[in-house]
Amino acid sequence: MRRIPIPRFGWVCSVLYVASLLFVVFQGGKTSLMLFVMINALGLYLLLGRWSGIGGVKGVRSVEGLSGTMGMLSAGSRIRVRLQMQVPGFWPLPYVIVREKLARVTGSETQDYELSFVPDYRRRGAIVYETAPLRRGRYQFLATRCSTRDIFGLFEHKGTFSEPLALRVMPRTIDLQEWRHMKRSRTGAFQQKVTSLWAKETTQIDGVREYIRGDRMSRIHWNATARTGQWKSKEYEREALPRFVLVLDCGENAYRTAEGFELAVSVAASLLDLALRRGMPVGFVSAGARRAWFGAGRAPVTREQIMDHLIDIEADGRDGVGEVLHEAAARFETGANLVLISPDTGEATAQALEALDGRRIGPSHVHIAERAPTPEESKRLAQWSRVFQAQHWELCSVARLEDLPRAMEAGSA
Repeated sequence: MRRIPIPRFGWVCSVLYVASLLFVVFQGGKTSLMLFVMINALGLYLLLGRWSGIGGVKGVRSVEGLSGTMGMLSAGSRIRVRLQMQVPGFWPLPYVIVREKLARVTGSETQDYELSFVPDYRRRGAIVYETAPLRRGRYQFLATRCSTRDIFGLFEHKGTFSEPLALRVMPRTIDLQEWRHMKRSRTGAFQQKVTSLWAKETTQIDGVREYIRGDRMSRIHWNATARTGQWKSKEYEREALPRFVLVLDCGENAYRTAEGFELAVSVAASLLDLALRRGMPVGFVSAGARRAWFGAGRAPVTREQIMDHLIDIEADGRDGVGEVLHEAAARFETGANLVLISPDTGEATAQALEALDGRRIGPSHVHIAERAPTPEESKRLAQWSRVFQAQHWELCSVARLEDLPRAMEAGSA
């Protein structure tokens, strides 16, 4: 309903009032008097509507579905919002229209909601609504706008109030029980190849393992060798586990769709949780416009630091991920276990992974695949897989987050 312009409406009201007054003066009678009284009552009602109290409206917002006191959610979640409002004054209100806006701070997206309620006799009311699924990022409720009209819809009166509430939407994660590659990085052959220079061994024997070509004679477990008829070596306790470094490709041209990048972020968050549950020291690198380094130089790092970074991260990097891998080789200690999360299968990336392997940093790759790959992409992935098999590196490819546990079990050795 469009509002009548005030100057034009004022002239109309003035003409009607003068006409009804002249009608009473010159015509007289009950009809003219009743008409004059009705016009005065209507004018008084419209005039007093300016003091409807909507300008001083106040409200309290409560949200269901938040975890903790910091307003944290998981990507794809919906929240149920309840808004209770109080309109001061005494003038009757036929209804109140409420307009809410939820803005994504780390982008230009907004969600607009418009609802209405009829105030009770205490001039109170409440609305309840559910948001659309929220993407990863930070969100803020903007000022709430309220408006009402008179019963004729001629005048609109407005009011606003602010009830700030910030939300943090974390990346989606999936529960991972184990990764064969990570297990080998803690014990066994892979640990001997990659982490011997990182984690200093103690003199305490922790068990017996299979003989690995190149083991010193002092390491041979002669009793176990004689008992089994196969070469066995002593396994010593270690002072520390190898660092588990995640490198997330944030190149602006690396992903065909925004969903692909969101999948990469979710994979990184899931692997981070797995490493921390296994008690491994972690590191994280985001290869965006501004590179972020966590855990470089054996510095301690917490899950909260990395997850807070993953909330705001965007695919805005301009340099190739190969350059980041070369820099990672210099920043992280020898013996670390580096996992690249990227859709890239280029020659520069392969050379960077070879350089890591040469520095005794164990490389692996979680390939982010498209749900509908082109024949050319499928061919490149097959070639990439053969390269990893030849180098005895770990490779797994995922197109959906739900496929990650199964892909890790079936990854190439």
